[in-house]
Amino acid sequence: MKNPTAFAILLTLNILYGLTLFLYPIMLYMSVFLFDAPSSYHYWGTYAIAFTIMSYPLWPILSLLCWVFYHRSSYKWAYIIANLALVWLLVLVLMFIIV
Repeated sequence: MKNPTAFAILLTLNILYGLTLFLYPIMLYMSVFLFDAPSSYHYWGTYAIAFTIMSYPLWPILSLLCWVFYHRSSYKWAYIIANLALVWLLVLVLMFIIV
């Protein structure tokens, strides 16, 4: 191991983000209820939130690229890439605030 602390942090983050993928089908099923009101089909915010929720698996998969930067000994970029899933969470919170 090049840096045991960075390895432990990156491994922990990837395991946590991987475990959240098990809850994704429930979250996807609940996103269907965004369209339960008759007027919700005409509102752009409902579609934006639904597409944001549908894009969640992309972020944990992209966060696996942190190991490329870890092996290049660029630990700062490895931490940034590992936390890409948190950017998705920030976007989702902002969507609910705006809409």
